[in-house]
Amino acid sequence: MDQPLFRSFVSVRDTGRAVGAGVLLADDAVLTCAHVVNSALGRDRYDQTLPGPGQAVRVRLPHVAPDRDLTARVEPALWSPPRATAGGSRPVPPGAHLHHGDLAVLRLPGPAPAGAEPAPFLPHAYGNEVIALWASGHPLPTVRAVPRVSAPPWVALDVVGGTEVREGFSGGPLWDRDRQAVVGLVVADHRTPAGARQPQAAATLYAISVPAIEAELPELPPPLVPTARRGVQQLLAVLETILTTPDAVRGCEELLASRLLRPSLGPGADLDRLVGLAVGVRRGVPELLQAVREVMPAGGGPQWERLRRVARAVSPGESLTRKQQRDLNGLLAHCGRTDPRQLLADVLPHAIELPAVTGLADALDVLEGFEAQGAQPMPPLLQGVVRIGVDESEVGAYPAEDLEAWTERTALRLGVDVAAVRQYAADVRGYRAERARAAAEQHTRRSFHPTDLHAARNAAHHDTRQTAGWADVGSAAVGMAPLGTAPVEAATTGPAPVGPAPSVNGSRPSRYGTEGGARLSEVPRVQVELLPTATGRHYTYQVWAWSGGDAPHRLVLARDTEVTSEQVVDDIHRVLVEEIREDPEPALVEFFLPAAWLGLPVDRWESFDSDEDGPFGLGFTRRVVIRTARRSRESYAGWKRRTAALDTARSLVLDHGSTDRKVARARLELQPEVGTVIVCCEPRHHGALLRQCVQAGVHTVLWHREEHGDSVAAGLLELVEGGHHTQLPETVRLERAKAVAEAASTGHRGRQLSLMYDAPDHRPPQLAPDAWVLTQP
Repeated sequence: MDQPLFRSFVSVRDTGRAVGAGVLLADDAVLTCAHVVNSALGRDRYDQTLPGPGQAVRVRLPHVAPDRDLTARVEPALWSPPRATAGGSRPVPPGAHLHHGDLAVLRLPGPAPAGAEPAPFLPHAYGNEVIALWASGHPLPTVRAVPRVSAPPWVALDVVGGTEVREGFSGGPLWDRDRQAVVGLVVADHRTPAGARQPQAAATLYAISVPAIEAELPELPPPLVPTARRGVQQLLAVLETILTTPDAVRGCEELLASRLLRPSLGPGADLDRLVGLAVGVRRGVPELLQAVREVMPAGGGPQWERLRRVARAVSPGESLTRKQQRDLNGLLAHCGRTDPRQLLADVLPHAIELPAVTGLADALDVLEGFEAQGAQPMPPLLQGVVRIGVDESEVGAYPAEDLEAWTERTALRLGVDVAAVRQYAADVRGYRAERARAAAEQHTRRSFHPTDLHAARNAAHHDTRQTAGWADVGSAAVGMAPLGTAPVEAATTGPAPVGPAPSVNGSRPSRYGTEGGARLSEVPRVQVELLPTATGRHYTYQVWAWSGGDAPHRLVLARDTEVTSEQVVDDIHRVLVEEIREDPEPALVEFFLPAAWLGLPVDRWESFDSDEDGPFGLGFTRRVVIRTARRSRESYAGWKRRTAALDTARSLVLDHGSTDRKVARARLELQPEVGTVIVCCEPRHHGALLRQCVQAGVHTVLWHREEHGDSVAAGLLELVEGGHHTQLPETVRLERAKAVAEAASTGHRGRQLSLMYDAPDHRPPQLAPDAWVLTQP
């Protein structure tokens, strides 16, 4: 167990201490992070200059030769220092997260010591537990984590056990214990500030994935993969029917070896050598198919189809060659109109669970692992590329035309009829045109007088032509619409219903179910992950922005140095002005706080310099809600149960009689359908009750920070009971605004009103700690 990890683990050292780790990539090559190399050489960790030939790095293989230090030098062609953005070379601000590059290959003076072996590599699998060793390689300080979301250039992993994450894990391999392969390199962690109330531990670990490593270092030799594969004997058998002469086998082996940067055996090559080359490295099997096609260009017939099927069994997640993948990733870097998660949902509408991805390259890596279903001639990978190209064609020829050319060339190699590709693209365009027409007609229905509606509908139908070829694309027609939606034609028949639409349980929501025609889930938002210091007066934070519609969540600011609350508000205001489109609804500002800091009065924060009209107060100018930065897996079941009953949920008051935590928990357990809790007791008990609500799965808590008593509880209940839960953030904002407007009234309830709102219509941002994925519907 884990012996391939120990035989390939490398400790990167600075004189007598370990500063980071690496992994043996070849007999004389070590892969690590560039910032680890910089630390070992005594340089600034973000230094971008290439270390000179005289600057040697000391490394050690602790499980093979624990007392022997080796010298290694940076391979110039494989040096990718940290940089701030995907393009260009702008340096990284000190301590910043989410940087690009940060990879290096160290060349040993000769083969590694006896007993060492290069590590096998595979792409990460969501849900598979991985481990990371500290720089020394000692097995005791080991971190256990689970990959959660891929947000290029990094993968975020939830730390689920093991030792504390600290300096020295960087550059080390992430090891998948189930598949016995390296799935990435540790690059950073997300940690609690020193002196904070909760333990100093990383909730999230960040890594550079194997596909990201290959994209960043295109000249990197293909890494090894685990050799135990099904279908190898079948692959040998079918190749015997295609490569029938020694010259054909030798020509194919020489071509494949050159593309995989491996030595050729020349006249000594045979089919075993040929297949061994292909199945031993990443993307070797697609390269084998390409080499066979070039050596035997006149080939065809059933044996070629069988070869493709067997190759898919041997290498189920790989159908593209290295060059095809690099070309595609280069084009995807210019694409920004397609939401990756929506792309997966559209192409795989019946998939039970889809991985969390935020980059198009990662989404297509997922699609590459799926086969075409039923009579559908188009594999999901090509479907995804076609959809991206259609999106991009709406704004210009590039890169849409190049994506189209790439798709058709790749289709030929995969045995897909180019006519099917073109038909699928036409169907996608036709479906979107039909959907746009239906939306325009719906808008006409709402805007025109009833006497004009009939003529408008007839005019719209007069210009509509049938979309051709629906039956010819098999299951592609199903993939055109998100799972669970009705056909577009159903939306245009009959008069529009009056009033709100029925909820999922058949009842109609109250009149507060929408806000000015827009659901709360569609309102633009700014999300702030706030990490207070021990005193609670200075903060570090990250800010995400979402402007609504099809726009993705984007990390727009990471503040690593401790600042005051006024600076936090200044930064939020700048994001609101520069990043958010606020017409017609004001944006929602969400503060994600650790459980110990849920009582922080963020809704009362203001800045005196950020608004030209005077002080900018968040709580009454924007909807401000508090959310939990961590929701344990134990509390998730309760949250899910209460969420399912939201439309009919009742409210519960936790007053002075519930300040005992055992009593509060019992009351919450007795009423599992309660969706909203009013906390109304002495302020010193607020923190404990708020944490109790989180643990019980409650997502909406309203409380007054200073006052309590029966009259206060009755007033808060009045606010809650008046409408649908989605209206509550706006109701609370208006109460705060009234309190500010009534300057003479110092006792208005809105002055100290706070709302924790962790409801299901909130989408999580990209790189977020532990429980973001738990609160995602």
